[in-house]
Amino acid sequence: MKLNELKIYSQNNFDKEIIERMCKDSEENLNKYIINVICDLLKNIPMEESFMFAAKKFINNSKEENIAKISTYVSLIPYVQLKLKDRNDGYIIASSLIEILISYIVGCVEETTFDNKLLEIKQILEISNVFYKELIHYFEQYKDVIVDSISKKL
Repeated sequence: MKLNELKIYSQNNFDKEIIERMCKDSEENLNKYIINVICDLLKNIPMEESFMFAAKKFINNSKEENIAKISTYVSLIPYVQLKLKDRNDGYIIASSLIEILISYIVGCVEETTFDNKLLEIKQILEISNVFYKELIHYFEQYKDVIVDSISKKL
C-alpha cells in the first residue's frame, strides 16, 4: 500500500488532515523521519550500555506489528504536539509520550503500557478506528527497511 492510498480510509477531518500532511512528503522521507527519531533518541539520551544493547535486541527481534505500532507512534507525536500547543500541559504530555517510547524500546515499559499510550495518542488526535488500523498496517510493510536502517545507525 502506498502512503497516499491511506486517504481512502480517512473517516473524519482529523484523519484527512494527518494523511494530507504525511502525503506532502514522500514515503521514503516518512520512514527516514521515523528511523532518525528513534536513533537520535537512543543515541542522544544518556543511558547505560545495557539499555542500548536491549534496544538493539528489541528492534532486531520485533515482529512487523510491533515495528508498525512504534512507527505509527513516532509518526503521530508531531500531530499531538501541534494539537496541544495551546495547552499549558501540552509539552509535558508530548514529553511523556517520548519517555514512554524510549522506555518501551529499552525494555523498561511493558507492551500493554505502550499500547495504551498509542491509544491515548489516537484519542487525543481523534483518529478514526479505520484510519488508525490502516496506518499501522501501512507501516507493517516497511518493517525490514526500518529495522535494517535503525540497526545500521545504532
